Amino acid sequence: MKLSKETHNLLKNFAGINSNLLLKSGSKISTISSQKNVMASGSITEAIPSEFGIYDLNEFLGALSLFEDPELDFKDKFVTIKEAGNSIKYFAAEASVLTVPQKEITFPDPEITFTLTASTLALIQKTASVLRAPDLSIVGNGSKIIAVVGDKKNATANSYEVDLGTSDKSFKVNLKVENLKMLPGEYNVSISSKRISRFQGTGDLVYFVAVESDSSFDF
Repeated sequence: MKLSKETHNLLKNFAGINSNLLLKSGSKISTISSQKNVMASGSITEAIPSEFGIYDLNEFLGALSLFEDPELDFKDKFVTIKEAGNSIKYFAAEASVLTVPQKEITFPDPEITFTLTASTLALIQKTASVLRAPDLSIVGNGSKIIAVVGDKKNATANSYEVDLGTSDKSFKVNLKVENLKMLPGEYNVSISSKRISRFQGTGDLVYFVAVESDSSFDF
């Protein structure tokens, strides 16, 4: 088996959420942060033959990078990464020592929905880095939805605003910028007053991000 560029990119993205990963038989992979406030799942083009635990996903990706176009041969306790007579035997981690999703999330009916374009997501992430802003607030004022990047604990901190769409509801949904670990792309965003948000990307790629406790929903 060889991993496609898309699969490699998804694994690299998931490594930014949690270094632990439990590959299960089939083509769907999922991860959850150690704080349990970010969960993501998606499908890959390859079919994993059997369950395989990875304790340090960045290390695993680093092992793959030592080869030009490696072949992966999964066994019960290890995977052989090989190419042109060279190989690495990479051993699996026990599932019991990994922080992994235990069940799928049943998302409640959302009260807030909008489309987050790829360019807007990229600008939010870039602006947050430039301004060293830790927070993203999704604000509804009864007519439109605005994203505010800034520091909610500092009223005089630099901030950035961008329109996201329309809504007849009033709310302020606070998210941590550090939890916005999505792959570049467009997402359909749904937010529930039960303090959870969903970022639905292409295909079945989805990220669930916890809404901060100081958020308010005036409806």
